[in-house]
Amino acid sequence: MKKTISVLLAITLTICILVSCSPASGSGNSTAASGGQVTVNFLNWGDYIDPTVIPLFEEENPDVKINMTTAPSNEEMYVSASTEGTQIDVVLPSEYMIQRMMQENMLAELDTSSMENYQYVKEFAQANCGYDPNCTYSMPYSWGTFGIIYNTEIVTEEEIGWDILFDEKYKGQILMYDSIRDSLGVALIELGYSLNSRDEAEISAAGSLLVDQKPLVLAYGTDDLRMTMSSSDAAIPNSAAMAVMYAGDAVYTMQDNDKLEYVIPQEGANIFVDALCILETSDVKEEAQRFIDFMMRPDIAALNAEYTGYSTPEDAALEYIDEEILQNYAFNPDKEDLVNCEYYEHLDQEVLKLYEAAWMQVKMA
Repeated sequence: MKKTISVLLAITLTICILVSCSPASGSGNSTAASGGQVTVNFLNWGDYIDPTVIPLFEEENPDVKINMTTAPSNEEMYVSASTEGTQIDVVLPSEYMIQRMMQENMLAELDTSSMENYQYVKEFAQANCGYDPNCTYSMPYSWGTFGIIYNTEIVTEEEIGWDILFDEKYKGQILMYDSIRDSLGVALIELGYSLNSRDEAEISAAGSLLVDQKPLVLAYGTDDLRMTMSSSDAAIPNSAAMAVMYAGDAVYTMQDNDKLEYVIPQEGANIFVDALCILETSDVKEEAQRFIDFMMRPDIAALNAEYTGYSTPEDAALEYIDEEILQNYAFNPDKEDLVNCEYYEHLDQEVLKLYEAAWMQVKMA
């Protein structure tokens, strides 16, 4: 009987220990890590952080473990972040998605007064982040542009604008971006409209322009465009001559092929900011903010900028960045070339349906 009671007491004690050490069901987003650590779940883009950065943070903050997962698009990042019971604390969306998440009260306020490295992004945010100029909900991580990368031995025009993507001379040598906002945005600008157009006739005309262009297009792609342009060669018949590409990808594609150049068309282009945010549903806000503050430290911001190829919002970080990258136009464009650039804006569902309908015509053509 004593043995039975002892066994029951041992079992009961074990259950109590397990229950007390386990996170309560539905109690929040964080998960317990080994050794008494708190886990901060970070939803990032793929290949968008220097691999040494998280280990450096964890070394300096042994009470915090960063669990990073990735998303392929702003829209999928939003879905993951808005799903009930999500295990996400920190997200890294672009400005138009941040606008939406702010409107839907999905983001927690940041205590910038306690963030040592806020000083390094404060000026950039006030000048470039009209949706959140005081970093109340978002801390700028990187910025860049969407332009054209081209082979200078194939494309010999002195002035390169969006109209070159519609030139019959380059039939079968043009690479387009497989994205609704990006490709329709190019067509809207080519037609003289805003890439944030909400006008049904303008959006439809942009779709029709892409339909007419499609016979000239070698392929639509995303990350794979980088590899194709890296092998661009004037000596190879029908080799890819140009592609629309984000600046960070262009930086490294240009390093792979010295015949390539990147241009931001003077008639305008997309400029973007990606920023770190904490979800309102997070129950590890203090640790999450500590991680974001670490990411803003100039030496860390420089590591991430060099690794991704995207520009840093911190002038202080430029001191740590390799001179070769600083001289790369895609990474560090002339400020006057950004005058006509536009940030994407959040569009309501009715307008998005217009974009989706126009894009469907392009895909079906």
